[in-house]
Amino acid sequence: MKKKLKFIGDMTILLAVAAMIILSPTASAETKAKVGGTFVNIDESIVFTGSFDHKWESDIWQGVFDADYAYKSEDDEQTINKFRTSGKAIRTVTEKHYVIGSASYDYDEFRDNNDRIVIGMGHGYKILRTEKHKASIENSIAYLNSNEISEPIVRSSLWYAYNLNEKVTFVNKLLWESGQDDFIRNETSFDFSITDKVTVGLKNVYTKDPIERSIFNITLGVKF
Repeated sequence: MKKKLKFIGDMTILLAVAAMIILSPTASAETKAKVGGTFVNIDESIVFTGSFDHKWESDIWQGVFDADYAYKSEDDEQTINKFRTSGKAIRTVTEKHYVIGSASYDYDEFRDNNDRIVIGMGHGYKILRTEKHKASIENSIAYLNSNEISEPIVRSSLWYAYNLNEKVTFVNKLLWESGQDDFIRNETSFDFSITDKVTVGLKNVYTKDPIERSIFNITLGVKF
């Protein structure tokens, strides 16, 4: 009963952070949605992915909310069913430094530890901010709550974006979380803008949690 109540409480906090990020008054905001997939003889292998990203920014505050889903079936047998969502609030301190509060929920049907909820606070540093390059590193102390493990952990993430030109963008996001079972997630994407609102691209997501998976697909995206 206590675990159920704690789970409900953590989910409430996570949803509150997400609502704050989506509904906050903003100076500027951007929303993206993507679907992707790969198909091999349709009956042999099917991969489907979907993602939603929303971010806003004011003078000293920023917010990010994202959600990802992945499904894979091989020879009529389902092998992947994963969902992840996260929210982050950022408070600028100086031109280079900022503080963050974050919450995330991760579900994997085929992982022994199906549900992972992480809530934390920490520090971020803007390594690069140029017309073509952007990079940041973030470190935080967090608490992991799951159906098997509840423990304090350390989170570290490195984010890099490169605008090759006005139409082509490369982004890599690496996340590491300590704990009884280390969690690693690396997302790499290339996007080509067909119009101001529509993109096509390539995306690969590698995870180790502790199951190792790499999901590659072709994506179609829309900006709102």
